[in-house]
Amino acid sequence: MFGMGFMEIFLVLMVGIIALGPEKLPSAVVDIAKFFKKFKNSIDNAKSALDTELKISDMKQQANDFKASISDVTNTVRADLGSINSDRIMEDINMDNKPKEKIAIPQKKIKKRKKKKEKNITNTEEA
Repeated sequence: MFGMGFMEIFLVLMVGIIALGPEKLPSAVVDIAKFFKKFKNSIDNAKSALDTELKISDMKQQANDFKASISDVTNTVRADLGSINSDRIMEDINMDNKPKEKIAIPQKKIKKRKKKKEKNITNTEEA
């Protein structure tokens, strides 16, 4: 105990008997034992609180690292999507610049349309 041998403990007890007397010595030893027990419990509580705080700070650091890695991934994905979208836009622009093919309408349909127009014109003139 505290690096004390048997002789040192015996010497302390002898001084205690002389200073306190045989009546007060047992209660003083009990009070000292209670003090050391409370002191040890408070030290243990402080250690556990410190360990808890260190674990919380470690978890906060891990959370911040995880958050940073997620933001890096989202930035790269956004950049990739931006380049993909810009490629598609350029393709759409290039498609719009191409000459459009004319749709061939059969001659029979053209003749039918002309006849309908002529009938409508004559019907409106007669009315």
